[in-house]
Order: sequence, then structure tokens, then C-alpha cells
Amino acid sequence: MFKKIAIVLLLAALLFSLCSCSFDDSKAKDNSFTVLSSSENKDLEQMLLEFAKKNKIDLKFEYTGSLNIPSMIKSSQKDYDAVWSSNSIWNASISNSVLKNSKSISVNPVIFAVKESRYKDLGFSKDTVVNDLVQAVEAGNLKFLMPSVTQTNSGASAYIGFLNCLAGNPPVLTEEDLKSEDLQESLKTLFKGVVRNSGSDEYLIDIFNDGDYDALVNYESSLIELNNQLIKSNREPLRFIYPSDGVSVSDSPFAYIDNNNDNKLEIFNKLQSFLLSADTQQKLESMGRRTTYGGQVSNHEVFKESYGIDKNAYLSPIKYPASPVIKSALNLYQDLFRKPSVVVFCLDYSGSMYGKGNEQLVAAMEMILDYKLASEDMIQFSERDKIFVIPFAEELKWEDSTLSGTDTADLISRIKDTEAGGGTDIYKPVEHAATILKDFDTDLYTKSIVLMTDGASIGGFRKGNSYDIPVFSIMFGEANPKQLDEISRLTKGKTFDGRIDLINAFKEIRAYN
Repeated sequence: MFKKIAIVLLLAALLFSLCSCSFDDSKAKDNSFTVLSSSENKDLEQMLLEFAKKNKIDLKFEYTGSLNIPSMIKSSQKDYDAVWSSNSIWNASISNSVLKNSKSISVNPVIFAVKESRYKDLGFSKDTVVNDLVQAVEAGNLKFLMPSVTQTNSGASAYIGFLNCLAGNPPVLTEEDLKSEDLQESLKTLFKGVVRNSGSDEYLIDIFNDGDYDALVNYESSLIELNNQLIKSNREPLRFIYPSDGVSVSDSPFAYIDNNNDNKLEIFNKLQSFLLSADTQQKLESMGRRTTYGGQVSNHEVFKESYGIDKNAYLSPIKYPASPVIKSALNLYQDLFRKPSVVVFCLDYSGSMYGKGNEQLVAAMEMILDYKLASEDMIQFSERDKIFVIPFAEELKWEDSTLSGTDTADLISRIKDTEAGGGTDIYKPVEHAATILKDFDTDLYTKSIVLMTDGASIGGFRKGNSYDIPVFSIMFGEANPKQLDEISRLTKGKTFDGRIDLINAFKEIRAYN
């Protein structure tokens, strides 16, 4: 009897031991994996998710702009297991003890694309250099759409390429090169040709499709897709320009974030190996992404000669400068090179904004208008910018302005002192803002209206009016998204969601004006 009990107890102990081991093992085998990724990789997410599912990896993506990645890693390193940036230059400021095993997944040039008829009229060719683009703008023959230089990788990469080429292709661009008066004048001239800025490459493509524009700057892969759409719709296609004095190239590095977890490292290696496998690389090329630094490609059905692509030619990538030089260059662009902007802020001060809502609005506007605070995120206004502010409820409360974007203390003070109260009519301030902006020359200024509201509105636009100035709306509180989306559609603007983070919504909008 005692022997039987002993045997039962022994078996129970063994079973418990096995279960404990199994439980501990499953706990150790945490198969969750979070990738902090540039938004440019969204079209590749499904491919990775399918691979992850087959390998029982709980894969998640969090998207942001490439320029935000270093600060996000610094503040929340343990929240992420890998970084998939659009360009290695943004990873350079992250410590080597944090970011490891970085490898380029694909290569994507950032290039100019011009309508075929304009390409021929302007005499562009495979020998075209960046200075030819400057001269075309100076002669009034070239206007183009441009991604935000300070908020997008494509815009920043293109800009650094322009700098490098116009500086005469030095071995490495330096702070001293940036001081050249000839270089600065050339950059000012080139950016006079910008008719719309965008904080999103996808939005820029949409704007080109919906409007009557001759040229734009974007990723080669995006431009290939755009050209396919244009041809399918029987519209005039684009011809691509790869400046012979150098092309900006983004290398899409996939890198491991070391949080001392061997299991995460094992998952990372599987994902990276999958991305670099022959089958995946071939698929990436079919999507318009090059897979070698030299840039040679074999898929002639995607990389078409008629688009201006020489698939057998080697790319001549520019050399990116050190991080401090890049930062100085970006600040120079924001303060000196970009076409000045004139912006009207229409701010909801209705009764529903009383209290916390108004406090958040004031904090957001102070962040945007205070030069020192805004400079931390490279969203500062320059001396050449003009700013108007119109607080409103069911009527306009007041209108004030500054003719220098760095002289904003009085505006900030007045915004802080204004009390919320009354109903909501979002249409009156927008119509008034459009009237103000009509007096400004589009060739000299980038014009935009920023509308922020937290509720449904009475009223509507007057019939017969047309609006060719983009309205960028921020939805807050109980704002009616249908009303704001309709305003965005009518004005070729965009609606942003500020319900979770109003300050960030205002910051995001700065990439568009």
C-alpha cells in the first residue's frame, strides 16, 4: 500500500516538474516582436506578417517618420525590438550599443519627375545636373511638389543631394560649404519653384493626381507606381531625372535593438534573413525597389526605359555628411532656403473648448509659435513668414497678425488671454482667411489655412465660392469628421486627428506649410 502511494507521489512530482519546466519555457519563449518602422515600409507589412504567422511570431509594427526614430528610441527603447528606417543617416545618432546588426534591405533613389512634354521643352536629358533645375526655376519654367525637408526622409534626402551637387560634390559636405553665398542663393532659387509641400509622400502623389502640376520629387518606387496609374488613365506620363552629378539614395536599413533578450535576437535574425532572401529581394524589385547599391536591375517590366530609367546604369549616390552637418543644413532650410509661408490659424474658442480643451490649444499654439520651442522639432517659422490668427466661436472674436514669424510674443499672449464661449461656425473664419490670403502672391509664398475645431458646426460655405488654398483641419473633441473631410476635399487639404495629442497634430501640420 505504502509503495503504491510512494509511486503515485513520485509520478505526481515528476508531472509537476515537467509542467513547471514547460510553463517556464513558454514564459521564456516570448514570441512578440515590435518593429519601429518608417511609414515608407507600410506596403511591405503584409509580406512580413505572413512570414511571421508561419513562424509563430507575434509581429507588430509602429510607424513614424524617419526623422522621429532616434528620439523615440532614446525615450522608449524597451518598447521596440527592431528599427526599419528609410535611411541609415537617421540611425547614425543612435548608440552602437543599442542598435546592432544593421543591414540594407533595398535601395530607393529620391528623384525628380517631370511631365514628358515639359521634359522635352526644357531640354532635359540623362546629362541633366541639379543646376539645370535651378536655372529652369529661375527662368520661370519649372514648378514642382516637394516632400517636407524637415519632416520626411524623401524631402531631406533630396535636399541634401541638392546641397551636395550645388556645392560641387566635395568629398564630404561640411559646415563651411553651407556658408557659401553662391550655394545659398542657388538653394533659395530652387525652392522658389515649390508650389506645395507635404509631410507625406503618399499625400503628395494624391495631390499630383488631383491637380494640374508639372513635376514632383519623390521615391523612384512611388513614381513608378504613379506613372503606371497615369498611363492606365490615359494621362500624360512623367519622365524621371537622375541628376548626373549625384543622386540621393535611401538604403532601408533593418537593425536590431539590443534589450538583452536572446529570444528577440533569434526572431530578428529570422526576419532579417527573410528580407534578404533571394525570393524576397526579387519580390521587392517587382515592387519598384532596387536591391543593390549600384542600382542595376533586371526587371525591365517594372523599371521601364520609357520612364527615363536606365536599368543597366550604375547610380551615382551622393555621400551623406555627418549628423551635425545634416542638422545645420535642415535648420538653414527652415530659416533661409524654403519659400516663405503665410498661414492663417483659425482657432475654435467656442464654449465647449472651455477648460482643458482651451489649455491644450494654447499649449499647442505656444509650441508652434515660440521660435525656440519649435526649433527643437525643426518646425519653426522664419523671419520671412507671415502669421495670422483668428479665434472664433459662432462669430470671429478677433484677427491679429505678425509680419515676421519670429516676432510672435504678442500673438502668444493674446491667444492665452482669450476666453472660450459661444457656439461654433467653422465656415466664417475659413472664408475670411481665404480673403486675407488672396492678397499674397503664390509665386512668393506658400499659402495655407489651419482650422482647429472641437465640435459640429452650424453654417456652410457661400455658394459659388471656389477655394484654391489648402485647409488643414484638426479634429478635436466632438468635431464632425464629415464636415472637416468635406472642407479638405474642396480645398485639396487634409484632416488630422488631434483628439489623442493636439500638440502633435499641430506639429504634424507644419510639414505642410
